[in-house]
Amino acid sequence: MNTCIFPGSFDPFTLGHLDIARRAAGLFDKVYVAIMENPEKKGMFDFNRRKAIAEVSCAGLDNVEVITAGGLLVDLVEKLGAVAVVKGVRNETDFGYEMMLCGINKHLGMKAETLFIPTSAEYGFVCSAFVRELIKYGCALDGLVHPDSVELIKNG
Repeated sequence: MNTCIFPGSFDPFTLGHLDIARRAAGLFDKVYVAIMENPEKKGMFDFNRRKAIAEVSCAGLDNVEVITAGGLLVDLVEKLGAVAVVKGVRNETDFGYEMMLCGINKHLGMKAETLFIPTSAEYGFVCSAFVRELIKYGCALDGLVHPDSVELIKNG
């Protein structure tokens, strides 16, 4: 089975993330959306809430499973037998950062390939940090997050 991991903090999971997950689902037999713990980041939403938001958003993508994970990505890749790590990139800043992480993972012995998928144009401006800022001000989240996830987000 051709398996990939789409890792991130997903705080919260946006339509940009969903776009990448959907496109990865068309390329792989199994896609794990892995909500990774990053001790350096203090999230707006806890692990369980982030997972619930991502699950609601990915409902209907039969070969996508949302999981949570701590530790190193390289260990998760080995545990799940993934052949690729999928990363969405909006711009050259994202690409530079993701290339650095790719290099670190290769240095740690990751055998899986890293596949960069450019964000679709309509989601090029969408980022979790922007969504979190809008949440603080009580703004509408239309066009930024899956409609079915809005209640989970606003009550989080």
